[in-house]
Order: sequence, then structure tokens, then C-alpha cells
Amino acid sequence: MPSQVTMLPEKMALSEKSKTPFRLLFVLNSEEYFDLCTRALEKAGLDFSADRAATPTEFERLVAESTYDAVVADYSLDGWSGLDAYDAFHFKGKDAPFIFLAGPIGEEKAAECIKRGAADFVLKTNLVALPWAVRRAVEDRQIHEQRKNAEGLLRDSERKFHVLADSIASAVLVYQGTECRYANLTAQMLTGYSEKELYALNSWDLIHPDSHPLVIEQGLAKLEGGKSESRNEIRILTKKGQVRWLDVTMGKISIEGQPAGLVTATDITDRKLAESSTQMGGLRDPLTGLLSSAQLASAFLSESKRSQRTGRSFSVLLLKLEGLKELNNQGGGMAGSRALCKVSSTIGAVCRTADIAARFTDDEFALVLPETTLAGVRKLAGRIIEKVKSEFSESPIHLTAGAAVFPQDGPSLEHLLGSARKEMTRAGNRTDRGLAISA
Repeated sequence: MPSQVTMLPEKMALSEKSKTPFRLLFVLNSEEYFDLCTRALEKAGLDFSADRAATPTEFERLVAESTYDAVVADYSLDGWSGLDAYDAFHFKGKDAPFIFLAGPIGEEKAAECIKRGAADFVLKTNLVALPWAVRRAVEDRQIHEQRKNAEGLLRDSERKFHVLADSIASAVLVYQGTECRYANLTAQMLTGYSEKELYALNSWDLIHPDSHPLVIEQGLAKLEGGKSESRNEIRILTKKGQVRWLDVTMGKISIEGQPAGLVTATDITDRKLAESSTQMGGLRDPLTGLLSSAQLASAFLSESKRSQRTGRSFSVLLLKLEGLKELNNQGGGMAGSRALCKVSSTIGAVCRTADIAARFTDDEFALVLPETTLAGVRKLAGRIIEKVKSEFSESPIHLTAGAAVFPQDGPSLEHLLGSARKEMTRAGNRTDRGLAISA
């Protein structure tokens, strides 16, 4: 008899947006390996129920009786194979993503699986990747179905499209150039803007500055005769200045004989944050992408140990972004968020590869600068400040700065930041505020 297991953990790290558990079919000979797979999914917080088929007969019966969100199949089975199961599944007219599990079978066989239409390929020695593969496969299928529905709606009357588009889970927007011509209720809730506000908002003000190059690249590809549809993961800034990750498909349509773009988007922020937490320890600032204060402390500790070994000093630079309150009063919370992103990009462009930059507080940036003297840090601060001055010449935004050197100004990060902040305060009282570190 086929085995069955149901896992419903209280904390659903991967599937908190799912209203019902994923239904999974495992095609595995081994009961023990089935337990290993389900434990990996449970540990990752996936909400699911699972059946196991060990023989072709069990597989055919389960496929006939049930509908599954995804199938996880061993590439090598006793007397048959995962590809045999894949072919039989689709021969019966079933549609669900297939994920293959295998040992080192060689690039050609792995490529064959993907070519045949497999959603993913996971090595048996790396089961920690299985939950993400399952989640991605199911989400991609759901997104594809939602987009098919949205595109079908566009072929109906405008009134019917508006009514039905407002009922689907994906955000749907129609753009001509940078002007929004339609935004469904999900798009309004996701961005925080009303329909009228989205109509008046330039699309570039909605897209996170870090995603501008990708959107420009896709636009140029379309002009040069590229694919009529493109799919990417981009970031946006909501009305409140929050960062959201979207899985976006952009396609071409026509409105009254004029070309337009159909955008369908699904919020994947939770998944991206979970992946970031797994891959990087959750140590990135979500708005600017710079390191967090916790990671800065770790970098300082490593650099201080290296300095003690080599006898070479290093510097800490503290930069405070002034004028944020005035800017937010003038242009809303998004204006301040954009300014923080722009300044962080400037810092990244000016710094060396070895320099370590972090968003230390809401309006402060801190940098650890290996093998940098006070003269060197003054020069770097001047370059950053002057560049920000030129970029925000018609804005209340400006930078003040302070610096300290290890070990002369103290043995810890707290000591050095304290010294840097005192210098920053003195500079803030000067009439030529902006360059806090004077020669």
C-alpha cells in the first residue's frame, strides 16, 4: 500500500500565503527516503500533505484518484524510472510540475530531464534544496495560471475585464509608456496607491532604483525585436516607502490601436526574505541592500584581529544623511526611501572592493575601511559628500561625516563610532556643513 504523511507545522515559513496545504506525490521505492524528504519539507516549514507510490500500479491509481500540486520522483526506480512516471502522468492528461531526485547522473541526463519539461532537479545529497524547489515549482504554476486568466480577460470587454481582474490574486496593470492606464484592486493594495494615484504616478517612481537598469534593458530588448513577453523579479517602493519584491511578467497588448504593456505581478517578498535569511543570515538591509549593523560589527571584529596581527591600522567612517524629514514633508515617505537608496548606491560606487559599508541606523551609514589612514578616510568622505551634493543640488539632502582610526581612537567599534559621532556633531555646527572631516 502507498504511504501517506501530513505535516502541518504552526510556523509556515515557506507557505504562509497558501490557504490550503500543498498536495505532493512522491514516486520513491524507499519508505526511509520518503521519510527523509518529508522531514526536510517539515523542517523548512512547508505546509503539505504527501502520498508515496513505489510501483507503476500504485502510481496510476493515485494519479487517477487525486490531483497534485507537484510530483517529486526518483530518477532511478526498480524496474522503471522517473521519466517513465513523467510520461505516464502527462499521457493521462494530468498537469503538475515534476521535480526529479537523483545522485550524480551526469550533465546529459540532467539536461534531458529539464528538456522534457521537468520543473527542477535536486541532488539526493542536497535535500535542503528540496523545499525551495517544491515551493518555486508550485508558485510558478500558480502564477502561470493566473497570468493566463488575466490575459484571457483582456480579450473580453473592458467592463468584464475590470470586474474579473479585480477578483484575481495577482496585481494587473496596463501601461502606455510610463503612464498607468489600468490597475486592479490587488495592484492598489500591493503598492498602497489608489487607482487615481497610480494613474498620476510615473512608473519610474514606483520601481526601486536598483531595478531601473533591468527594466530599461528589457525595454530596449523589446524595441530591438526581442521576445514579446518577459519575466523578471524586480523591487518596488510602496507609497509608504516599503520595499516589495515582485515576480513580474510584461507582455504586449493594444489599446485603441496603440501599443501598451500588460503587467501581471505576484508579491514574492516573503519568499525573497526567507531565501535571504537562509543564504546570508538575514544580514542585509532590505531597502538599500547594504549590510546591517550586526554584520558591520562582525566585519569590525575580523578587521581588528587582522590589524592586531599585522600592526596596520584601519578607519571607520560614519555618514549621516541630513534633511530626510524635510524631504519626506515635501514629497512623502517614498522620497526619503529613494534618497537612501541613491546615497547607498553612491557609497557603493565610490568605495573600494575591500571596503565594508552598512546602513547603521535609519539615517546613518557606517564604513569599515581596511588599511586606511585618517588622510585617506578624509579623501573618501570628501568624494562621497561632493557626489551627493551634486546629485541633490536642489534638495535639502546633505551629508555630514565623522571618522576614527583603530586602535588610536579606541579598542572597540563603540569607541570608534563614538569618536566619529563627536566629530560629526562638531562639523554639523559649522557654517559649511557637508564635509565634516576637515584637513
